[in-house]
Amino acid sequence: MIKKIEELLPYVENPARYLGKEINVYIKKQGKVKVAIGYPDIYEIGMSSLGLKILYGILNERDDCICERFFLPWIDMENKMIEKKIPLFTLETKTPLFLFDMIGVSLSSELNFTNFLNLLFLSGIPIFSKNRKNQDPIILIGGNSAFNPLPLSPFVDAFFIGEGEDTLNKIIDIVKEYKGNRFKILENLNKLESIFVPLFKKEKVKKAFVKDLNQAFFPVRYLVPLTSIIHDKISIEIMRGCVQDCKFCQAGSCWKPVRIRNWEKVLEIAKETYKNTGYEEISLLSFSAGDHPQIEKIVIKLVEEFKNKNVSISFPSLRIDTFSFQLVLKIKEIKRTNLTFAPETSENLRKKIGKYIKDEELIKLAIQAKENNYRHIKLYFMIGLPQETQNDLEDIVKLIKEISKIINLNISFNTFVPRPHTHFQAERFIKKEEYEEKRNYITEKLKRNKYVKFNFQPYETSLIECLLGRGDENLAGLIYKVWEKGNKFENWKEFFRFKTWIETIEQEKIFIDKYLEYLNPPLKWDFIEV
Repeated sequence: MIKKIEELLPYVENPARYLGKEINVYIKKQGKVKVAIGYPDIYEIGMSSLGLKILYGILNERDDCICERFFLPWIDMENKMIEKKIPLFTLETKTPLFLFDMIGVSLSSELNFTNFLNLLFLSGIPIFSKNRKNQDPIILIGGNSAFNPLPLSPFVDAFFIGEGEDTLNKIIDIVKEYKGNRFKILENLNKLESIFVPLFKKEKVKKAFVKDLNQAFFPVRYLVPLTSIIHDKISIEIMRGCVQDCKFCQAGSCWKPVRIRNWEKVLEIAKETYKNTGYEEISLLSFSAGDHPQIEKIVIKLVEEFKNKNVSISFPSLRIDTFSFQLVLKIKEIKRTNLTFAPETSENLRKKIGKYIKDEELIKLAIQAKENNYRHIKLYFMIGLPQETQNDLEDIVKLIKEISKIINLNISFNTFVPRPHTHFQAERFIKKEEYEEKRNYITEKLKRNKYVKFNFQPYETSLIECLLGRGDENLAGLIYKVWEKGNKFENWKEFFRFKTWIETIEQEKIFIDKYLEYLNPPLKWDFIEV
């Protein structure tokens, strides 16, 4: 246990990030296997992850396992830790990460790759796996970014592909049995079909998934933080997987099949978790709430149970999902949520990418929102999709103008990123000049419309996401050099430094078009079966 940490707290902007004295926290002194799990970003973001809470609960229910949490310190705390030679520590007991048997990290964004290396550095753990000894922790990565493990493979001991609930105990059993023998642990982890160990060759890695969501573990002993976090409420997953088949969407392709939690189980979880927390909001998580066959019953039963307790029911955001939208309008006890619709592109191109929504449906939703006293709605579009033409851009502008006559609009334009394991995984990423031409056309057509606020997500961040997302082992040196030059927290716009990436790409003599242009099969990540 590190005793100097409390001395640093008066010098940082949010000391509660590092206290670890939350409601429902586990403090365990006995356990043969010690595991630290965390997220490569600050507390407020990492603690909002339901997945992290699930894994934390499963591991701590084992008598032979101690599981503690960690997150990256903010810049002020990091500087103090380096100055005082304090390694990255867990929240529960302030134990340095290098003293644990295994470290599990959830990675959901390529822009967190440099954060991951910074996490290892601050922990005093060798950054390259080949340099780790028997006393060093096993580094296990899971999450969206594990679906193409190759760019990070020199830094990671093992990648877990898919959903961890049903396989996690097998992993701990292996670590427990072969504790102190790194090679034996990795050799036996590699025998699990959902684990990829870069040290060994493996022809196929098969995604793990929970077969029955009603039987899946839910952390009713729900962690309640002592400071505000991004999602500061009870979040209950009512459905996993997506019934839609949008050709650009990795979440839809990688997290199938669709599994539902029935209304009785949702109600049971909600009652028990509320009793343990006292939260005043319950959020219902799914890719598309309206596709749940019992969504109306779930909401009605929750409202009946909690209306006299001043607990509101909410959806994280309402998408183009007329059923759940109508439900919100019908049941006044549901907390009014920001209306977020994602048309993505023109109606014509929508049909080609697997999103079957007509412009007239969007216009009807806008009218209903206005009639129900919503002041604005948010729309998401993509530019640079395969087969996109000038006519598609014109139709996008026409639709925006039509809806803006009804209600105020906040619009975000993203650049299409072809991602592994999607229908569009081999498609090209558009050139900068193409992007600018499209952006300039849209800007010119909308800039005088006072009812429309719009922004374009930076092309440069999308380019790096595409490069790393479709990368291989040859990019590991690039990631390492960019981190060495100080890049971190790159999901935060103010910290993303594209110039460093470009300079380092040139220094490393990397031909990035190899990763950005159309890819010919076989694809590098084909050995991962989703």
